[in-house]
Formats: sequence, C-alpha cells, structure tokens
Amino acid sequence: MSFGDEVRRRREALGWTLEQLAERSKLSPNYIGTVENGRRDPSLSTVLALAKGLRVAAGELLGPVKDLSPAAYEVGRAYDASPEDVQDLVVRLLHVTSRRRR
Repeated sequence: MSFGDEVRRRREALGWTLEQLAERSKLSPNYIGTVENGRRDPSLSTVLALAKGLRVAAGELLGPVKDLSPAAYEVGRAYDASPEDVQDLVVRLLHVTSRRRR
C-alpha cells in the first residue's frame, strides 16, 4: 500500500472529508487529494502534518516495521497513547527486566 493509499484509508476510516483532514493538518484539500492519488510525493513536513492531522505517528503512514510482531505493534500504539509519566515508567521497567535476563 502506498503512502497516499494509507492516508486515504485512515481518513475514510475516521469518516473525515478531505476538508476535515486539511483543517486538522493545516494543508489544502487539493494538495492532500494529490498525495492520496499518488500524483505528488510528499515532503517530510507534509508527512508530519498529515500524521499530526490524523493523530498517528508518522511512521505508521509509511508502513509497518519489518519483523515487528502484531503484539509488539499494539504495545507500541498503547505506549504512544499513554501519558509521558507512564511512558517513563514503562521504559524503566523494560530496562530493569532486560538486565535480569542477561
């Protein structure tokens, strides 16, 4: 699936129009349409703006990480959705438990 296809899939899954995504991402609807249709390669700033507008990490729009299990992917999504203090605790816990396994 291409970047534009993924943007469209996520936008439609949210039930949003091009105009609604444009407002949230601070881009024009016409520009987003050309990205979705594959007629334009987005710049990094566009990728970041669309990700912010869709409320996802930019990497999620670029495709899955190879060799990442579905469980690891879901844990990552939960981590990203957690408050910063919870994220800090998770990282510390993982560091402690990974040291014990060595």
